[in-house]
Amino acid sequence: MKSKRVLIVDDNDLNRKLFENLIGQVCLFESAKNGLEALALLEGNRFDLILMDIQMPQMDGLTAMKKIKLTDHDHCPIIAITAFAEMEDRHSFIEQGFDEFMIKPIRPREFLESIKAFLSDKAPEPHKIEQNKPISLEPVILDMQIVKQLMKYNQPETIKNVFLDFVKECDSLFNELDLTKDAFDFKQLEAKLHTIKGNSGTLGANSIFLLAQEGEINAKLENRSQTRKILHELQNEILNFKKYIMEETIFNQ
Repeated sequence: MKSKRVLIVDDNDLNRKLFENLIGQVCLFESAKNGLEALALLEGNRFDLILMDIQMPQMDGLTAMKKIKLTDHDHCPIIAITAFAEMEDRHSFIEQGFDEFMIKPIRPREFLESIKAFLSDKAPEPHKIEQNKPISLEPVILDMQIVKQLMKYNQPETIKNVFLDFVKECDSLFNELDLTKDAFDFKQLEAKLHTIKGNSGTLGANSIFLLAQEGEINAKLENRSQTRKILHELQNEILNFKKYIMEETIFNQ
């Protein structure tokens, strides 16, 4: 397994770092931030599996997958990693050429089990892949089960830094917004909330995830008053999360 090579393609820095931390425990990897970078890496390298985000700048995952299938890398399985959580979307991705479909937020244990299965040429049956099951989340600041899964593959200090990087990313996204204005750029706001939702779900920051999810829905509907209310609640929840991480003793082991 250690000789196997995985190409991670994701424009989200935190998401990519988490995938690298997990996959690096079982095999080699290379990373790309978009489809164009992925195609460039494929010119001089061979991979046993490609993890492909869908929504990326410059070249999206669907376009990149179709281009890869036209090269001599067409034998390499390509898994779509997407936040589209409806099961019927799976059939669309498979029909368009992906070999499998996983939902963000990932769950570390199930995620690695699926990766190992593909790398061992024993790809699980689609209906058995737990990553494709809708996830019901408890509204807690931090899901300790997810933390323990992450710490199984990484040092506590590493995971703590990943959480703090997430807080910095949230702060950066909010700094680009001016909540004092009446008008919103709803498309921009929807994209930012989508990013926060994906990362918080993967890291087990459930309360942030649920608020970001609700905010994304309201931004899509251009519901100004409700969106503004959720954004203020989200800012407070991010502050609570940072305080919790700084005080949580599990990271001091």
